[in-house]
Amino acid sequence: MKDFQVSNHNLELFIEEIQKELSEEKLLIINSQPAGTGKWGMARLWRAWMATTAKFMAGNGAKMPLMIKQDGSWYGSRPFDANDAHELFTRQWLGVDQDGARLSWAKSGDQRKATKGERFNALRKHEHWCIEKGITLFKPRDSEYEKLEQEQNE
Repeated sequence: MKDFQVSNHNLELFIEEIQKELSEEKLLIINSQPAGTGKWGMARLWRAWMATTAKFMAGNGAKMPLMIKQDGSWYGSRPFDANDAHELFTRQWLGVDQDGARLSWAKSGDQRKATKGERFNALRKHEHWCIEKGITLFKPRDSEYEKLEQEQNE
């Protein structure tokens, strides 16, 4: 069965399609999800993980300086947030190009874009880091990352 968007106005058509397939196959497995969920690409999953990571780090006292004086001391601070986590861990796990600019999760733009393999490795590294820290990450079953992980484990 192909993906099917179901609402109250087309429910009967959906039921007819299921009945047709049941007459041919005898057993079906059907998954459902809210339409707003969408597909979980690696960049989208990364951003969700960064929000979880930032919440954990902020809860454990991580702060960002508002300004750094010439002597290296901080002037003011703010809570560590998801964008801070994204910048930190993108540089840490995804790496930098030959000029020292961090690789990008974006699919367009001027920066050097990370390959699918580099993105996958960054997610794996971050997942292992989070496991060591006891951080529970959201890991959708139908994500691009999950599919690549299954391929890797075969």
